[in-house]
Amino acid sequence: MQPDAPPNAFSRRGLYPLIGVVLVAVLLAIGFLMKTADEQDAFAEHRSQAMVEAAIQDRWSLLARTLEDYADWGEAYRHLHVAFSEDWAYRQANMGETLSRRLGFNHVFVIGPDDVPRYAVINGELREPLSAFKAMGGDLLGLARQARLAGTTNKTAVKTGVAMVGGDPALVAAGVLSVGGDPTVMPIPGPASVIIFAEQLSPTYLAKLGSDRFVGDLRVARTADDRAASPRKRLVVTGTEEGFVLRWSPDQPGARFMATALPSLIGGVSALLIAFGLILRMSSRAERFVASSAKKLEQAYRDAERQALHDPTTGLPNRAMLARHVETVRGQSGAEFAMLFLDLDRFKPVNDAHGHAAGDQVLRAVARRLTSRVGPCNLIARVGGDEFAAVVAETDRGRIEQLCELLIKDISEPIRHTGGEARIGLSIGVVHGPARDLDVEELLRRADLALYRAKESGRGVYCFYQDEMSERTRSRRALEGELWNALERGELYLDYQPRYDAQTLRMKRVEALLRWRHPVRGLVSPGEFVPLAEECGLILRIGDWAMRTACKQAVAWPEIGVSVNVSAVQVRGGGLVEATSAALAESGLAPERLEIELTEGVLLEDAARARNMLLDLKTLGVRLSMDDFGTGFSSLGYLRNFPFDAIKIDRGFVADLGTNGDARAIVQAILGLGRALGLSVTAEGVETREQLALLQLDRCNELQGFYLARPQAPESITALLKAEDPSAARPVPPPAPPIRSVNLGK
Repeated sequence: MQPDAPPNAFSRRGLYPLIGVVLVAVLLAIGFLMKTADEQDAFAEHRSQAMVEAAIQDRWSLLARTLEDYADWGEAYRHLHVAFSEDWAYRQANMGETLSRRLGFNHVFVIGPDDVPRYAVINGELREPLSAFKAMGGDLLGLARQARLAGTTNKTAVKTGVAMVGGDPALVAAGVLSVGGDPTVMPIPGPASVIIFAEQLSPTYLAKLGSDRFVGDLRVARTADDRAASPRKRLVVTGTEEGFVLRWSPDQPGARFMATALPSLIGGVSALLIAFGLILRMSSRAERFVASSAKKLEQAYRDAERQALHDPTTGLPNRAMLARHVETVRGQSGAEFAMLFLDLDRFKPVNDAHGHAAGDQVLRAVARRLTSRVGPCNLIARVGGDEFAAVVAETDRGRIEQLCELLIKDISEPIRHTGGEARIGLSIGVVHGPARDLDVEELLRRADLALYRAKESGRGVYCFYQDEMSERTRSRRALEGELWNALERGELYLDYQPRYDAQTLRMKRVEALLRWRHPVRGLVSPGEFVPLAEECGLILRIGDWAMRTACKQAVAWPEIGVSVNVSAVQVRGGGLVEATSAALAESGLAPERLEIELTEGVLLEDAARARNMLLDLKTLGVRLSMDDFGTGFSSLGYLRNFPFDAIKIDRGFVADLGTNGDARAIVQAILGLGRALGLSVTAEGVETREQLALLQLDRCNELQGFYLARPQAPESITALLKAEDPSAARPVPPPAPPIRSVNLGK
């Protein structure tokens, strides 16, 4: 006979179904409320869509009606088509600033029978017709021709469309000028003139339009995510496949209701569950037994073993676990696997800017992505601060390459953390093949060499180990040792390449270029020893020496300035401002004669810190120049946000001048940008007479290149300065023949 159940067991059995029924009822109620709220939000969104559609259509209708009134006006036909009179149109206020001031039609055009703009009023001001018309994006001439085909001499027919004005959409209406039934005006044969009215949908205008229709935050979507979101309305630019997407934030009554009601409901359910819990606790007996000491000891042993073999931050296996796993795999018959050494790119700025807590969050997210990608059959371990290693049981090189590409893609996706969003990268070194005679340290060493080659190739790539990498590393280490003594032995020196005023061809400044004359190797290429100096940290000493030497030398040339290139390592080192100040004080060089050149890559890793450093340099009074402008993906943003004084056009654009019309158009665009921002523009790499002539025609500020002068010793610069006739400029070569024009707006 079974013993009777404890009395409290019956009470617990009765409570469990009751709790279940209550929970099901609560869940059903919450589900019903959420469904109702979603339906309300969907209805509100549909209503806002209709409101926006109606608002745009109303403005189009007003635009068309107003244009029709003006187009069917006999006096307008007489003074704008039969005989054009700007005085009648603008100064007598018949078709001028009142359209903008009263109706908001900020673009008014008259297109002649020959399709040539005759008249333009922009924001109430008279403008040069042709240039003002060309500034409008979209096929407005095509719209004008449609209006001409549809209208008659007695009655206009309005055609509407969309144009682009300064990055904003504009509603457009076009119609032919007609006599409008005026018996005092005689129509003339031939094509009719067309008037065009446009209303620009600027951010301010859209905000007011949305407010009038009770639509919040009506705007033009500027990002891909915003353009893809809903609700939205697309406006296609006339005659093109381009368009704009209008977005807004619809009212969400359902969401507001849920935000109000759900906390109360959850609070009530929580109180009910707490009450049930207290009843269960009161009816239950305390647990009388604890786990045995043997079980505790076993658990403690497992915990200690896990801590010894796993990284506490990410939970991944550590180096010790990696070594154990490699030994296990190597012991298998015919073992062949790949060792991947993975290093995070641009991780240090996350720690520096947001702290180690944010850095740890990023590392954990990276660990999850790596683990998910390599799969449960392979091992991923953390072997350093931002370094990971993977052992992949794969023999096919193609599949390994595919895995590397996927890993790089996974890590390049943004990672959220408490400080914001991190965008890091991944570089990978790979050792692949039979590994019976290699321990884990040798495998990691070889993978590290391949990783180094990957980082040399630009980061965000992978590279397989080759035997020549070890020999190259030994050679680099030997060269590194010699580089440490090169400064003391006086093997490093500076050459100077002149930069000339583009119009007078008089020397304006020189660029200091680092050189190394090795006693055995001879001249060592800067492309070989400068990256090595950056890697081993010697670039800080070399950079300070170059800055001091260039400043001292420039004192002997009071007529010109000197330009010094700065490495990304010098910027990250944090002592550039102090080194520059010391060089100026030691040499006595006027700060405005010193120019510091930086490439866009110097600013990429930590833009905020770099900007503060550049502001400190500007406080010293030196000039700042962006080198290789046009080769990066965000140089324009840096020009707007950083205190640069000058830019240097990359030699790749200059090299194509005279042979490639697009190259000249790009150079002209950069020159125009420089003038608009008040920056001096230097073209480097001038190697032919034709390049020189074209740059002079396009009003470049300064020129540099082998055609003018090669890098040379200080004595040669002194001789060149003495040879310059101070009373006369050097002759300007005759202009090169014009090349085909290129429209950058297409």
